[in-house]
Amino acid sequence: MANQKNLPRLVFLDGPGPPPPVWYLPRLTENFEVHVLWAPTGDEKRDELHARTLSQFCGNSPLLGGSDDLGAILDFSRTWHPEGILGFSEMVVTETHAAALELGLPANEPKSLPALRSKEEQRIALAKGGVPVPRFASVLSLSDLVEAVGEVGLPAVLKPSAGVGSMATYHVTKDVDLAALWETAASRYTADPRGNGSMHFVLEEMLIGERWHDDPRYASYASVESLVQNGSVTHYAVTDKFPLSETFRENGGVLPSTLPGYRINSILECATQAISAMGVTNSMVHTEVMLTADGPRIIEVNSRLGGGVIEHLHLSFDYDIVTAMANVATGRPVAPLGPRLRSSALYFPQSPAKDVTLAKVPTVDELMAFDEVVEAELYYAAGDRPDWARGTSGGKLARVIAASESPDQLLDLADFLASDKAFTYAPD
Repeated sequence: MANQKNLPRLVFLDGPGPPPPVWYLPRLTENFEVHVLWAPTGDEKRDELHARTLSQFCGNSPLLGGSDDLGAILDFSRTWHPEGILGFSEMVVTETHAAALELGLPANEPKSLPALRSKEEQRIALAKGGVPVPRFASVLSLSDLVEAVGEVGLPAVLKPSAGVGSMATYHVTKDVDLAALWETAASRYTADPRGNGSMHFVLEEMLIGERWHDDPRYASYASVESLVQNGSVTHYAVTDKFPLSETFRENGGVLPSTLPGYRINSILECATQAISAMGVTNSMVHTEVMLTADGPRIIEVNSRLGGGVIEHLHLSFDYDIVTAMANVATGRPVAPLGPRLRSSALYFPQSPAKDVTLAKVPTVDELMAFDEVVEAELYYAAGDRPDWARGTSGGKLARVIAASESPDQLLDLADFLASDKAFTYAPD
């Protein structure tokens, strides 16, 4: 497509996960000449539909998904000459910053790259930066796991060093059969296309949360949504989270937080310290924080948008974080966040942590009938068996976005989605 407005050029790396292109591309193409690089799935009809969707807004090329994604990005960029490279998905975050660094474009520091996908490298970087971290040990085999339990102690969490969405993540207690656990974790990780093929896990000391909210419907962890440009950190909001489902599967949360100011300040201070230790200098950052008796403790730092943050900030503050991120990627000024207009919530209700068959599922129309609901999407129908073992993405029954003047109404909607008024299961 010809650039009629002489707009700055931006390469966008398409990756799995929301938001869909029809949400973010109209915003990007309003201010940038965009070219999307994406990975074919091998499903001809699906790939054709994806290319057709992208072509409604901008040029695109199916160049990712091979053995050398970084090389493909660099080859294209050296011909097309973009002013920035941007990606929202955790699956492309390393390539985004590696390519930008190679081309001299705004990016995170080189020292941050190993820790962007490796939880072990992240813990090492945080510890070097003076950030309190739980005890941890590398696990590459069953014998490593046995040794790590003695070193780290119990309770603990076993997770892939390079994993997303709570895939192959397990609670380890004294009653767990370590041999059976290792076999399950290894088989599920290798079977998941989101993994990197490496049998590299980390065993971490279990962070014990403390209730900081008056309402028990909030969890003892939160997330911080931040933007970093040239090393300067701007925190946009803290998101209160709903309690996790078994195997650490997320159910969503409410933004902005209802915690008192002194609690918010302690969380933001912790996030700032972690961002600095990681070497994140030009990126959106999603930091997950456990709320403990000793203060906030870092769960993990992600150099990307958190799930639903684009919609959250749009609904709660009428803020265009898509354009803000493109401005960071191309070295342009970023608009400030305005005042809170309302609260917003993202829900992905989870199936039980066992093999079940759905008996009743609400329709999209039934979900949209709630005054607070803005978007609704269902992932399973009655008669389906949710793939809960794949973590958050496999176990989520729906994705619902809502907004309200009062967070209480959003909590009531969470109660509905978790009840048998929404989803029921047939006897096994």
